[in-house]
Amino acid sequence: FSGGNFADFDPTQIDQLQVTSESSQIFVGGVPIFRWPTFTANLARNPSLYLDRIGIGSDSVFGQQLLTRWNNFQLLGITPAQDTRWTTTLDYLSDRGLGFGSDFEYKSDSFFGRPALSSGFLHSWFINDEGLDNLGEDRRAVEPEESFRGRAYGRHRHITPFGMELTAELGWISDRNFLEQYYEQEWDQDKDQETRLDLKQYTGSGSWSVSGNLRLNDFFTQTEWWPRVDHYELGRALWGNRLTWYEHSHIGYGRLRTAEAPTNSVDMMKWDPLAWEREVEGIRAASRQEIDMPLQLGAMKLVPYLLGEAAHWQQDLDQNEVTRLLGQAGVRASLPWWRVDPTVRNELFNLNGLAHKLVLESDFFYADATEDYENLPLYDALDDDAVEFFRRRLLFDTFGLGFGDDVALRHDERNFALRSGMQRYVAAPSTEIADDLMMLQLRLRQRIQTKRGLPGRERIVDWFTFDIESTWFPRSDRDNFGQEVGPTTYDMKWHVGDRTTILSDGYFDFFGEGLRTASLGLALSRPGRSQYYIGLRSIEGPLSSNVLTSSLTYRMSPKWIWNYGSSIDLSGTGNIGQRAQLVRIGESLLVAFGAYYDASRDNLGLRFDITPRFIRSKLGMIGGRPIPPVGAYGLE
Repeated sequence: FSGGNFADFDPTQIDQLQVTSESSQIFVGGVPIFRWPTFTANLARNPSLYLDRIGIGSDSVFGQQLLTRWNNFQLLGITPAQDTRWTTTLDYLSDRGLGFGSDFEYKSDSFFGRPALSSGFLHSWFINDEGLDNLGEDRRAVEPEESFRGRAYGRHRHITPFGMELTAELGWISDRNFLEQYYEQEWDQDKDQETRLDLKQYTGSGSWSVSGNLRLNDFFTQTEWWPRVDHYELGRALWGNRLTWYEHSHIGYGRLRTAEAPTNSVDMMKWDPLAWEREVEGIRAASRQEIDMPLQLGAMKLVPYLLGEAAHWQQDLDQNEVTRLLGQAGVRASLPWWRVDPTVRNELFNLNGLAHKLVLESDFFYADATEDYENLPLYDALDDDAVEFFRRRLLFDTFGLGFGDDVALRHDERNFALRSGMQRYVAAPSTEIADDLMMLQLRLRQRIQTKRGLPGRERIVDWFTFDIESTWFPRSDRDNFGQEVGPTTYDMKWHVGDRTTILSDGYFDFFGEGLRTASLGLALSRPGRSQYYIGLRSIEGPLSSNVLTSSLTYRMSPKWIWNYGSSIDLSGTGNIGQRAQLVRIGESLLVAFGAYYDASRDNLGLRFDITPRFIRSKLGMIGGRPIPPVGAYGLE
């Protein structure tokens, strides 16, 4: 141990517990298979050795796989700064090639010696791909657009003591299908990987920012800003608190750069630009202002408001200069009421008194605009890159249309945003989504609460929640395809116990081929012991499916964990996929063996992983809680 002998160990200085090893070797059956001249590690903060992870797998997409992740600080004998991690990835995929990359993550209270809360990461991985992509039912043999493939994705953010926030992002990807093939979860769920720089400062109830974007990936539709300046003022009191002012103004030079067509024949057969995708550029400037007059009428809060906007586009979809004026007047109302009965007691449902709290909210407005939103390019995207990619395919797969066609307006994402009332908000995420509109939105939010906990230490918890929202369109022929009742949603959660929840949600449009979806599920959680979910989601409208999903994580004994998941479409699709995994909990290592099947790709795979127990990973999570270190609860 560096810094003294073990007898001098001071537990208050545990961060200084370092170990250094010289001429280290790994033996298998008495035969040395690995040697490294020196390494150093902190036994308190990062007690693993050179290797952070090793995995062995086999499937029909990547072939035989050897996946490793190495700790660079220990390999190089470097003592890392606190909250810093640097690893190298070396992977061999027999059907694809040799992959390599590096991950660097950090967090600090200074930046280049200057006080600042800073954090960030840089992830990279590359491969000289010798195989074909398998991406689903009709895309099982897609030739990559590049042979040398990979990505570099990073983000840095720091906040200075005087309130300035700087965010920088790098997002380079080699080709359109790389993320979907190698990082499918990121492709489906994470934010777009962009290259941008933002400088922002908060000033009381307002903020200002300067931002710039550069598109590095020409197979995605993205807007470049050279640059863009925004100013917000949200909730400034005026006239002795009688009025409230909201404002968002911005100006920038934007270039809407549309995605280039695929070069592989499989994707090209089902690729067509969306209705709003045009190569346009120029200055876009807008200022949206709102004045509210909050009134308290007994228990009811009434807020009449006026909203106005002036916006200018140097080029619309036909490359003409256009200025839009928007006027909007409305009234919001909110009425709360409640009832409390402390005498309710029920051991079965763990009830100790009941409180029923309801809030009825409404928002009615009338808006008039001088330009139609359908004529404007979407400088502010509504969907991320993955959704836009599949919207282009929906034209062929779901609606049976062809090249040069556009989906019906009732299925257009811009119309969905409009009917959802996006233009009501000063800070709406898209300037383009605003038009003539009249709508009344009603919301009922309710909570049934009880008390749980030890006597004298009870806490108030939600026992049952049920929120419902619906929209009424007085001019339904213009605004909602002839149906007066518009989008209707609900969200329900019944927390039967602290660890048992029944949940359901739904969305309904009532015009022909409108989206209708509902779900019902049961979630059970025993932190450190098990986690289970089973649910059914039904979707009707342009497409139809009824998907039954289940997942289980169960610690069978102190040494074994069982993971399982399954998805089945009870409609025409049938089986979607399954996964199963058995994890052995060792003193230092988590050893996992698993199998999985993806019906869309017709891919059956096997996977063997070894991960240090000290590293936080999915293998060691049960019911939202990580497996504790050895000896945390006594002798194992």
